[in-house]
Amino acid sequence: MTRSLLRSHGLYPLLAFGLTATLLAISGADLMVADAFYRLEGHQWALRDHWLTAQVFHGAANRVIVGAGILLLLAALASLASAPLRSLCKPLWYLLTAISISALIIGIGKQVTHVDCPWDVLRYGGKYPYLPYFAAHPGRMASGRCFPAGHAGSGYALVAVYFFLRAVNPAWAKWGLTAGLGFGMLFGFDQQLRGAHFLSHDLWSLAICWFSSLLCYVAWNFSGATRNGPLTTPLTTLATLSDHGKSPVSASTAH
Repeated sequence: MTRSLLRSHGLYPLLAFGLTATLLAISGADLMVADAFYRLEGHQWALRDHWLTAQVFHGAANRVIVGAGILLLLAALASLASAPLRSLCKPLWYLLTAISISALIIGIGKQVTHVDCPWDVLRYGGKYPYLPYFAAHPGRMASGRCFPAGHAGSGYALVAVYFFLRAVNPAWAKWGLTAGLGFGMLFGFDQQLRGAHFLSHDLWSLAICWFSSLLCYVAWNFSGATRNGPLTTPLTTLATLSDHGKSPVSASTAH
C-alpha cells in the first residue's frame, strides 16, 4: 500500500508540479497574470487595501485560521485523556503536525529566498527590478519576504485534512481535498489581486503543503488503516449509522 500511495500521491503529483513550475518559469506566466490584474485595476494595486480583499479574505480569514489551529491543538491535547476522542488521538496529532510543518517550511522559505512581492517590483510601481525567485538578490534587494505564498499556504495546508480523513473515514476524504484546494486557491487569488504574490508563489506553497502532508501520513504509518479499512472512530461510527439510515440515538436504543 505504501508503494502504491507514494506512486499515486507522490510521484505523479511531483511530476505534475515539476512540469507546471517549469512551464510557468519559461512562459513568463507570472508576469502575464500580474500584468493583467495590474492593468484591470487601473495600473495600480487598487485592491491592495480594499475592505473585501484586505480585511475579509486576508485579515479576517487569518484570524479564523489561527482560531481553527488553536481548536485543533486543544482537540489533540484532549484526545490524550478523553475516552470519546482517544480513537482520534493519532489522526489529530498527525493533522496538527502536518499543518505545522507546512507552515514552518513556508515561513522559513520566506526568510531565505528574499523574493519581492509584485507591489515591490518596478514594473508595478515598486522600487526593485523583477528577479526570478531562485536568482541572487544582492544588497537591499535581499529584504523580500514573499516566496512561497503564506496566505495561500494557510489554505493549502488543509490538504492534510484529506489524509486525515483517509485514515478515519475514506469516504469523506474527497471533501478534505476539496477544502484544501478551494481555500488555497481562494486565498491565493485574493493575494494576487492585491499584488502580494505571483502565481508561481501559490504553486510552490501547494507543493510544500501536499508533500509535507503526504510524508507525515507515511511516517504516521496510516497505510495499514486504509488497507484494512478505516480506523474505528466516532466519525466512522457516525458515517456507518448514516449509511444505514440510523441516528446514534436510535442505534443505541435498538440494542
